[in-house]
Amino acid sequence: MMMMLSLMSMMFQSKLKILTMSTTITMIWWLAIHNTNPTMYNSWLSVDSTSFSLILLTLMILNLILIASFNAKTISLLTMSISIILYMIFSLNNIMLFYISFELVLIPTFLLVTMYGKQPERLQASLYLLLYTISASLPLLLSIIITLDKTTNFYLIFSMNMQFKVGLLFILAFLVKMPIFLFHLWLPKAHVEAPMEGSMILAAILLKLGGYGLIRFLPCLTKSYLLLSPWLISVSLIGAMSTSITCVRQKDLKALIAYSSVSHMALVICSIFSMSKNGTNAAMLMMISHGLTSSALFFLVTIMYQIHHTRNIMSFKGLINIMPNITMWWFIFTAMNIAAPPSLNFFSEIMIITTTFMWNMSTAIPFLLTIMLTATFSYTLYATMTHASPNPLTLQTSTNHKIFLSLTSHLIPLFVLSMKMEIMM
Repeated sequence: MMMMLSLMSMMFQSKLKILTMSTTITMIWWLAIHNTNPTMYNSWLSVDSTSFSLILLTLMILNLILIASFNAKTISLLTMSISIILYMIFSLNNIMLFYISFELVLIPTFLLVTMYGKQPERLQASLYLLLYTISASLPLLLSIIITLDKTTNFYLIFSMNMQFKVGLLFILAFLVKMPIFLFHLWLPKAHVEAPMEGSMILAAILLKLGGYGLIRFLPCLTKSYLLLSPWLISVSLIGAMSTSITCVRQKDLKALIAYSSVSHMALVICSIFSMSKNGTNAAMLMMISHGLTSSALFFLVTIMYQIHHTRNIMSFKGLINIMPNITMWWFIFTAMNIAAPPSLNFFSEIMIITTTFMWNMSTAIPFLLTIMLTATFSYTLYATMTHASPNPLTLQTSTNHKIFLSLTSHLIPLFVLSMKMEIMM
């Protein structure tokens, strides 16, 4: 009886994955055809180039999670529910429904962390997640209520010139979601305690909600952006350097990648607040490239944890002698993390540097220091893991076709999109 139940569960899960992947391929094809018209619009839904890019990223990450998942179908259902809510966020045209979806995505994320986290600290991590994001979203609700007297339609809101105080409330909620430095403490805790699927979707998509909100409301908050841009760019650059220094001394692989995400999102904030069209395009490219790269890195961390039962970098010494194929993937994605050419990461970082330098040349020194520190911790990570004497307690070499398929599926879009970047702009 138990064997029959397990077989039925496996069949259901495989059919669910096949159905999801076929639906995703159909949606990507439909979106690609309609992308020649930059805006599809009715009274409830609208998809422009910004929405299209993030919907496409969500579709890709959902399929990559389904390919990579080692766990029961409950996690797959939770990740699919998160993806459906994300589709709503990226395509809804009503500001109140946007806010409801913006908050609703926290529920399945909270369940992922609390139900499938490995350590007792997962409860504290999930509370940090709720405390930071909901506290910052209450001002967003207040500002939306203020605008409801005038309109609920995004495109009519864009024609308005909101007051500075209302704009500040909007911006604060999106900055915490990214997260900006000083409001980032929830992210490393959530990543460390989340399962692989939770970390992949959190790093790849959920962090991008803040960037999407900042880009989406830019037309109606221009005055607020202009007044806040010197302060926010300064804080972001300081945060990028500080989190990169933290990465250099970090021993937990998941925490290292989480702090690296904070550093990359700081560059996205700088690009958006440079107040130029090229800056917005650069931010979109960075969000897409970071989403794929960080998702692959968290998948690699999960592989290492399942084999060695630890995330401590020092436990993976001599990896090149034990698992040369996994070492190759670590090399590729650490190179992507430092924006090695000709990946999408490289072109997005070049565009961000250019637009920020055009905004103010005084950003050159902190930018160069951030790039050097990112290269330092990435090189240190790879060198420590590969070129040392193997740890005799971790001489295991377990790999399979699922690992190769998942990592290849992460890598191909980074190179393909670098040759067709206008799709994401």
